[in-house]
Amino acid sequence: MNLHLLKIYVYAVEENSFTKAAEQLGISQPAVSKAVRELEAQLDTLLLERQGKYFKPNEAGQVLFDYGKSLFAMEREASEVLRAFKNLERGRLIVGASTTIASYWLAPYLKKFSDKHPGVDVQIVGANTENVAQLLLDCKVDVALVEGEVVDERIETRLWRTEEMVAIAPSFENGARKRELEQQVWILREQGSGSRNVAEQLLQNMGIQAQRTLEMNSNEAIIQAVAAGCGVGIVPKITARDQLALRRVKRFALGSGKMERPLFRLRLPHRPLSNAALAFEALLGAPKH
Repeated sequence: MNLHLLKIYVYAVEENSFTKAAEQLGISQPAVSKAVRELEAQLDTLLLERQGKYFKPNEAGQVLFDYGKSLFAMEREASEVLRAFKNLERGRLIVGASTTIASYWLAPYLKKFSDKHPGVDVQIVGANTENVAQLLLDCKVDVALVEGEVVDERIETRLWRTEEMVAIAPSFENGARKRELEQQVWILREQGSGSRNVAEQLLQNMGIQAQRTLEMNSNEAIIQAVAAGCGVGIVPKITARDQLALRRVKRFALGSGKMERPLFRLRLPHRPLSNAALAFEALLGAPKH
């Protein structure tokens, strides 16, 4: 069935006039009359009972009109819904983020996004860097933010911002010797974590070979373990600020200078982004240092 002809037919019956239907559709009256005849020919069914200039649908014509009216009502509704998604009046956004980013960095951006687009539902999926990258590859998240650089030819990695890292201990004097540091229990994140990779790289740069390690699945767990005297660790400063302020853990110098790590945005180069994802990435803005 030709839907264009059906649409003209529905307008003609609804207006009960070929002339008015033509005005509504922006075509000529003869074009409307011709379209209705073509539809009847295609269906091999008479649809209208004509009496001079007047007409009315017969039983078959009324059934087709009812179906056609419902069909085009659904079409209008679908267009309105899609327009709402386009204008971000409604929709859904799933953000995959490494644990520290999800817990400490996202809140201000979520507030701005929700204020600007209250009709869009947002879900945050927190995981380590490796798992967030896999979620992106599986198209299970729209935006991906991670703490460690991902080496995968399918993924485009962009610098987002940097954050400061600190070495913490239950009580430790600055200027500890390398031998003393090597004898400590180093509390590290799990494999696949961006924090784990950064901590191992910092220790390697210092020439420190940790003789004993303890693995935790969150920075908060590391901080609590350090506070309990289990060992020392390297964590993002933002995660330790409360415990540092309460003096439950103490910061100590690990080498000279400020320890920082980059945070990244991940993208699939050939995957189109939804309007919601584009709007959220715009709020993330240019890389911050």
